Amino acid sequence: MAQSAQALARETIPPAAPAAAGLGRFTGLIGAALLVLFLAAFPLVVTSQYYVHLLMVIAIYAILILGLDIVVGYTGQVSLGHAGLFGVGAYSAAVLFLHFKLGLWWGILAGIGVTAGFGLLLAIPALRVSGPYLAMVTLAFGTIIQIFINEMTPLTNGPLGITLPPARVIDFSLLGMQAPWGAAGRKLEFYYLVCLCLLLTIVVVNRIVRSPFGRAFEALRDSPIACDCMGVSVYRYKVYAFVVSAALAGLAGALFAWSERYVAPNSYGFELTVLFLLAVTMGGRKSRAGPLIGAAIIVMMPNILADIALVRIMAGLIAAVALVILAVAFLRRQENRTAILIPALLCIAFFPATLAMQSVTDFRLTVFGLMILFVVYYLPEGIVGYIREKLPFLRPAHTGEGTALSSSGEALIQQGGRAGADPLLKVEGAVMQFGGLKALAGVNLDVRPGTIHGLIGPNGSGKSTMMNVLTGIYKPTDGGVTLAAGAGSGKRLDGLTPSDIALSGVARTFQNVQLFREMTALENVLVGLHHAFHGTIFDAILGTPRRRREEREARARAMAILDFVGLGSLAQVEARNLPYGKQRLLEIGRALALDPVLLLLDEPAAGLTAPDIAELITIIRKIRDAGITVILIEHHMDVVMGLCDRVSVLDFGHKIAEGSAREVQADPKVIEAYLGSPVADAAE
Repeated sequence: MAQSAQALARETIPPAAPAAAGLGRFTGLIGAALLVLFLAAFPLVVTSQYYVHLLMVIAIYAILILGLDIVVGYTGQVSLGHAGLFGVGAYSAAVLFLHFKLGLWWGILAGIGVTAGFGLLLAIPALRVSGPYLAMVTLAFGTIIQIFINEMTPLTNGPLGITLPPARVIDFSLLGMQAPWGAAGRKLEFYYLVCLCLLLTIVVVNRIVRSPFGRAFEALRDSPIACDCMGVSVYRYKVYAFVVSAALAGLAGALFAWSERYVAPNSYGFELTVLFLLAVTMGGRKSRAGPLIGAAIIVMMPNILADIALVRIMAGLIAAVALVILAVAFLRRQENRTAILIPALLCIAFFPATLAMQSVTDFRLTVFGLMILFVVYYLPEGIVGYIREKLPFLRPAHTGEGTALSSSGEALIQQGGRAGADPLLKVEGAVMQFGGLKALAGVNLDVRPGTIHGLIGPNGSGKSTMMNVLTGIYKPTDGGVTLAAGAGSGKRLDGLTPSDIALSGVARTFQNVQLFREMTALENVLVGLHHAFHGTIFDAILGTPRRRREEREARARAMAILDFVGLGSLAQVEARNLPYGKQRLLEIGRALALDPVLLLLDEPAAGLTAPDIAELITIIRKIRDAGITVILIEHHMDVVMGLCDRVSVLDFGHKIAEGSAREVQADPKVIEAYLGSPVADAAE
């Protein structure tokens, strides 16, 4: 029976397809080469200055949207202030020329630096909130910036705006010579500079998101609590993401100012914010192609909406396609036919609506809003995500550092101290009160090093609350928590942040699995190894030898940990695609990557099959044998009996018993807590 269960588990695990991953990297290189070739050849093939300028605006917007994708796509925050940051970058360059006659290059530096500073000032207070509150704060920032630009006439020239001369990329007159590429080439200098900035932005964003910073951004989106408990400060990395995004918005703004040669306050209003958000959601998050597609859409869309005849033609084509898809779905009785009914009818209804309109321009914000709703609801991964779903070979490779993955080094760092020494963890009179409810009421615990200490009790007894107190998710109302830091000394944990506690050597798993679902098993463990990376964000951008060495060593160690928990063959499988039992083991592996002295396991056997539980018990014993102290919350009494050196029992927030597993099991108070009053049972 156990063998059949194991076979079934193996069958449910999706294969890691290294060939497809390699093809994904190859496709990315082909796409990059085609982009460079297209940008270089476009002005030579299409000589119209109008279309060259249009492509230049698309490239400038793409720079900003690539940065916005870090905030929206990777960290999962909704920012409505990037139009304001875009305006700050544009005015930084324009004001520098207006007052000091400094040209393009100084304007670009000012745009990046000043806007990054504004982004930091906005991020420090704004990112303490999330969701709709963050959206409102950033929207207010954009409005304030627009009013500030309009009212600060001595600095910004107020409503009149600032006019700039033609951009001069290289001033050959200072060298006493003419441009070697002639007058025609001089007109394209700025175009190629914008293209170069776009390509550099793609490289920079690529390196950041494939670095420990990028993994931290993704982790805090999927599970902020788990991210903090891995030693990665959620707030700090939100600020990092926002500042990088703001710097790119400033670069785009400075280039836009010199491209248009005129800036005015009304150019950076709410409509532009909606366009940027539409570009990210429609193009596709977490990709480099998505922002390019999104930028092209939002630049071309106003031109399309200005021509009612063209709008009607497009609406007719969309309605025809929707009608065909709907008819095929119902004729073939497809399972998703009811799901596509509403979007198909909306597409069909759009055509007669355009026939009744004389102009769509006045309704463009409504059109953009409907497009955002449509994409968010029916195309949540955007155009690029939809294409990747239909064509799996286009999915990006997860390794980012080559296909060869090998393990090296010890999976576990041996921890000193064995049973009989002073307590490794001491909890004194811990109280956790929520209003009138005391989830913990003066609980004392002494956890000896090198042991497995069980923490059991009925549902609602306060076990998970104790876990949250020990890891900083809850700050205790009263009492203290001390972790031994050496002979005769200790470190107070109560009052520290979860990330600080994690870096002190306390790791944990969760009652409800808190994996980073869109990341692979290997990437999940690499987040746990975040403490091993000492490079700065500039190391990530420049790809320094230290950055490459740390990444190589961390990947080898991560593979060793995955081998330790039996997941080495599943390193490239996304966490959400793993069977539940493997997800439990992965969460333990990720916690072990912190090199903890104390590991807290919150019901690790919950929902597991008998073979999985046997495998789990073996792994926990190996963890203890490495000198790592374990606190185990578990409802499976056979697991507690077979593993725990000492057991504490909680009931309604009080510790009612403590001792060996067998002593606790026979304690009358424990029996009463689990089974009810012995007197009542006897009366029956």
